[in-house]
Amino acid sequence: MSNNFNELHAAEAFVQVMNTGSFAAAAKLRGENPSSVSRAIAQLESHLGVRLLNRTTRNLRITEAGSTYLRYARELLEHQQTVRDALLELRSGTPKGLVRLSVPVVVGEHILANCLGEFHNQYPDVHLQIDLSNRNAQMVEEGIDLALRFGHLADSSLRARRVSTIWRRLYASPAYLAEHGAPKTPKDLISHQCIAFAQRGDVKEWEFWPKAGGVSQKHKVNSWLTCSSPMMVVNAIAAGLGVGRSAPWMVRQAVGNGAVVEILSDWHCDDPQQGGLPIYIVFPPGPSGQVPLKSRVVAEFLEKVLLREFGVERSAVL
Repeated sequence: MSNNFNELHAAEAFVQVMNTGSFAAAAKLRGENPSSVSRAIAQLESHLGVRLLNRTTRNLRITEAGSTYLRYARELLEHQQTVRDALLELRSGTPKGLVRLSVPVVVGEHILANCLGEFHNQYPDVHLQIDLSNRNAQMVEEGIDLALRFGHLADSSLRARRVSTIWRRLYASPAYLAEHGAPKTPKDLISHQCIAFAQRGDVKEWEFWPKAGGVSQKHKVNSWLTCSSPMMVVNAIAAGLGVGRSAPWMVRQAVGNGAVVEILSDWHCDDPQQGGLPIYIVFPPGPSGQVPLKSRVVAEFLEKVLLREFGVERSAVL
């Protein structure tokens, strides 16, 4: 094997062959001829002592060893690009590179999507990869740079900044109330059909705090419908399927057209001593001073968006 063999260069060629499905397509992408790409992968196989691909005149088939190497090669190349971006940021002082975000579905689709053009115009060299999910992504394991999370944080190793608060309220449709009557106290909900949002499992109890002050009430509810989509909860309430909790911004249109109305307005659905349901921008573990510039500008943009939508409660990164 030549002393000039470069495993990183060959690994990149291998990944590109697997991404494109052929030596010819990978060679075109790299600005090389197919024989050069084939030779690089042959040298890589010789260097590793394993066969990565089974080649025929018609197709390529990756081996078990090739699948294992491909996974780590992709991670290696991603880390290499991250390092390059970080060094370029340091030299230029300009945010650049890929930022991976994890954002709740409803926020991404109904709020963030409408603002991305503004961000791109301001930071054209920052690329965003957004995972829309109502689950809490494993930030380190999944390579997430930044996440937006609602509710109290369970993982104390994460760095977080509380940026806003949501106060949920209780809603029902006029048609549902006409048929079932309006609950006058939280205890009345025991006999009502309830619609609950939950990421997994069932919701057994709802707790309420009197706005006038006093002891909270916690009651088991008949949550006949539980789902992981907050917008599905809103749509089910508007359809007259039951009583449910939601953030005011999610039901703004439904309230405006009379499809839903607030009930039990003398009660909080979230603990006032905790300041309502918190919204956090979350970073992976590590010193706060080591947050890359590209991640910081994304976080600042998210804060600005939340300020416009909810009002913002700023705090330092924990």
